[in-house]
Amino acid sequence: MHNFKGAIFDMDGTLLDSMPVWKRLTQGYLAQFGVHITDQDYAVTEGFSQPQVAQYFADRYPDLPVDAQGIMDGMDELITARYETIARPKDGVLDFLEGLRRRGVKMAVATLTARRHAEKALRDRDMLDYFDFMLTIEDIGVSKREPDIYLQSAARMGLEPAECTVFEDAPYACTTAKRAGFYVCGVAEPAYAAGETELRAASDLIIERSFDELRGKI
Repeated sequence: MHNFKGAIFDMDGTLLDSMPVWKRLTQGYLAQFGVHITDQDYAVTEGFSQPQVAQYFADRYPDLPVDAQGIMDGMDELITARYETIARPKDGVLDFLEGLRRRGVKMAVATLTARRHAEKALRDRDMLDYFDFMLTIEDIGVSKREPDIYLQSAARMGLEPAECTVFEDAPYACTTAKRAGFYVCGVAEPAYAAGETELRAASDLIIERSFDELRGKI
């Protein structure tokens, strides 16, 4: 069995069933300006932070009546009103977190979501206290195409990458963590169905539907 001393969790699509919510919110906001987000747009912005997404659409649609900051502000209102209340815990994740806490496994969140939204979403679901700390895009400054957020999480735990399991639903992020020496548990997510082959190639374990599937495996 894997030498499992630390767990580093992505949030959206991993701890929370929230990927469809993000897509709906982004499309819902931009629809008022007659913008329809394409599959290509989603592919380009995969792994972007909220400010990067806003800048992308401001650049792509220069005739919009709002600039990147305006998009950020408008999206922020929707996120506060909708995302923080709609996103729900992934199946089986609460029992899994409780089990890790009883075993003394160190736990952290590594997310590209802004801290104020991430903390509130987890706190409202009684999940935040399971984690020793959270690192966000605001702390790290680079996306998960670079391993910094995982390496800094492991270092803060006082552990080597090989002693930590990274839980991720984004195929590219699983690849990043695997290349950096982490044990990887991939979380199958319909939003990333096109990258399923990459997810499976980069993962030591796969969650198909529920964290309950990990019983006796980790």
